[in-house]
Amino acid sequence: MKLAYFPGCKISFFQSQYGDDVEAVMAALDIELVTLTFHCCGNPVRGEDLETSLYSAMRNLALARLSGLDIITPCKCCFGQFKHAIHHWNENPDLRKKIEVKLAVEGLYWDGKNTVRHLLEYLYYDIGVEKLAQKVKNSQVDTAMVVQYGCHALRPMGITQFDNPHAPKIFEAVLSALGAKVLPWSRRTECCGNPAAKLNPTLSETIARGKLASAARAGADQIVTACTHCQMQYEDVDADSGVSPVLFTRILRKALDI
Repeated sequence: MKLAYFPGCKISFFQSQYGDDVEAVMAALDIELVTLTFHCCGNPVRGEDLETSLYSAMRNLALARLSGLDIITPCKCCFGQFKHAIHHWNENPDLRKKIEVKLAVEGLYWDGKNTVRHLLEYLYYDIGVEKLAQKVKNSQVDTAMVVQYGCHALRPMGITQFDNPHAPKIFEAVLSALGAKVLPWSRRTECCGNPAAKLNPTLSETIARGKLASAARAGADQIVTACTHCQMQYEDVDADSGVSPVLFTRILRKALDI
């Protein structure tokens, strides 16, 4: 099985370990990650120039389509951006025509025959929790953990179609397949505070500290993330909660002993 690998900017520059883990895990699952000449997903400019933002995402999708590949990304932000782009492409004919013209200059097009998946949903839906469980060599039973879902994948549900934003299950199911002790946590779907970091750093830090303290009260040793922004947010907060932020691929890699 081959997939076009879209790591995103944060992994490339700030979360290289996340990228290393993804490549190791996918290789162990017999998935070949193909590197294409991708560029930014377009999310950083979506609020300023929608057309440019969508063109950036659709060009990446068109490049993958040219190779006959679906895109897989471990970045929730990039995943959400691609999903927004596809939504606008389907719902806004005038905007789609403008982007089609730009793509045609390079001989590119997108016909909807490929799509984008976040790594977490790919593991759940395509690999399957039963197959994951069969590959576990080191059951992760010693550490109590809660999950941080990340906003970009969960909302809006009508666009991302990732999981039920009010009662998601994918993350816990994948970790449970690894033998992990996943605790119930009422704040698992709430924002980590990262989107407010630039405009209101005090508020951003307060949100993150509050969530870490809440995770500690729930009995967690770790708060497990599948989002680069969430992971970086918790790493940047110097909290005395006793709860460590951990990327889920770290746990996956340990469980599979790779």
